Amino acid sequence: MNQTDRTVAPPLREISAIRLPAIERLQLSNGIPVLIINAGSQEVSKVELIFDAGRWQEPQRAVAATTSKLMMEGTNRKSAQQVAEAIEFYGASIGADATIDYGQLTLFSLNKHLDHLVPLLHEVIYEAAFPDKELATYIQNSKQRLLVNLQKVDFLAHKTFNEQLYSANYPAGYTTSPEDYDQIDSSILKSFHTSQYQNGGFKIIVAGKVTSHLLSLLETYFGKTVITKKESKPFIHSIDVTGGGKLFAEKKDAVQSGIRIGKMLVNKLHPDYPALRVLNTILGGYFGSRLMQNLREDKGYCYGIHSSISSYLHDAHFYVTTEVGGEVTWEAVKEIYAEMDRLRTDPVPEEELQLVKNYLLGVYLSDVDGAFSVAEVMRGLEVYGLKEDFFYNLIDTIRTITPVTLQELANRYLNTDDLLEVVAGNPMYAKAGTAPVEFS
Repeated sequence: MNQTDRTVAPPLREISAIRLPAIERLQLSNGIPVLIINAGSQEVSKVELIFDAGRWQEPQRAVAATTSKLMMEGTNRKSAQQVAEAIEFYGASIGADATIDYGQLTLFSLNKHLDHLVPLLHEVIYEAAFPDKELATYIQNSKQRLLVNLQKVDFLAHKTFNEQLYSANYPAGYTTSPEDYDQIDSSILKSFHTSQYQNGGFKIIVAGKVTSHLLSLLETYFGKTVITKKESKPFIHSIDVTGGGKLFAEKKDAVQSGIRIGKMLVNKLHPDYPALRVLNTILGGYFGSRLMQNLREDKGYCYGIHSSISSYLHDAHFYVTTEVGGEVTWEAVKEIYAEMDRLRTDPVPEEELQLVKNYLLGVYLSDVDGAFSVAEVMRGLEVYGLKEDFFYNLIDTIRTITPVTLQELANRYLNTDDLLEVVAGNPMYAKAGTAPVEFS
């Protein structure tokens, strides 16, 4: 009997191909588009409905998020407890959320229970009651959660950064305040729900072992509804770009400092976006990134640090974020800038670039492993009106990008003079040249 020699590492193999499964598209009788990912082997399905019901469509702050959460808190026929018990009885999950760009409801269920759960999903969407008692509880909990977050320097840095970068009246710029919640009542939620959920139109993505019976249920419960969609103007639509700057958000008695540095960037629709994903990964997009190696492994300034690109339909931004001990705040800031400068002045070594390419290809290979993962990928494309070609272009960019291209991108997008720098922490660590922002 042969035994495996565990002192010898298995050979590395190049990822030869990353392919999405076949994607089918159809329309319900009322024109609602359905995207089908029939790639499951188990008798389970995911049904996701995507609505134009994000921050861009809300008439006032916090309405989109509050509406999405309250839809699960009771219908005209069931209390919040009855809705929860029905979902639990069938071992299913129904979740609701609202983002900057859209609102969504997602159902996970065994196929044998879809006859009960698709009607419940329809009831949650079309018969949401928005009871005052549940709304009061949600507002109270949200305010309490906000008070807790305001004690955290990373939250303060995030809040100050977004408000300064976009302006406090922009969908991606504001942080919900207690006063915002005080302006919400059930009538506002019902109005938003009627316009954006009941009559707003939506897309459906179904994934898993998709049966003809599931498609028939979708037609029965969602394909017969008459959509009287009206064009709605976004409540918040203008942006006041302030560019760079240096701010210090004061938090008395803070031991650590929260750091957030970044700028406006191109979004997923721009041709430079795929290559910027690679550049960001090298800088701070994975555990072996340059920022992690420098500030965590070499200097010991922080437990973790990362950089990211947040892409929305109407805008995008790049940022670096971390928390460090107050006494090393400015050394950490200096090293963050140094790593960006190094990308601009020195080509990325081929060995390092190959490591990052292998990492990213592994990430995207996992993204196509299973119907539910593919559904996440496809939602990220459908929201932008993109097709599968975008995904394959991303893979091709990762395979072919060169150090020269990365250096050109770094010089185009990572000019440290253009960056917004926000530090949140103890005022004793503030330094000259930073504008103070006070918090209690």
